[in-house]
Amino acid sequence: MTAIQLNNLWSYIQGMSLKKKDREWLAGKLLEPVDDAKTAQQKAYVKETLTRALKEVEEAKREGRKLQTLDEFEEELKAEGIL
Repeated sequence: MTAIQLNNLWSYIQGMSLKKKDREWLAGKLLEPVDDAKTAQQKAYVKETLTRALKEVEEAKREGRKLQTLDEFEEELKAEGIL
């Protein structure tokens, strides 16, 4: 990250109303070692998931299908007991 990005991040964090417990959690996350392999796997998963979702949206547009709204998806998750 650049110095400007770090400063923006710090300003954002300072603007949050964090309790002591939250600050300790954040500090722990910042100090824990980075597992590059895990990070790469997570990035690959996110990229694959977003690519698949974008293809689904494009396919739905071509076929004239209506996509599920976020509210409909949330209701579905609630009905399944996930939320």
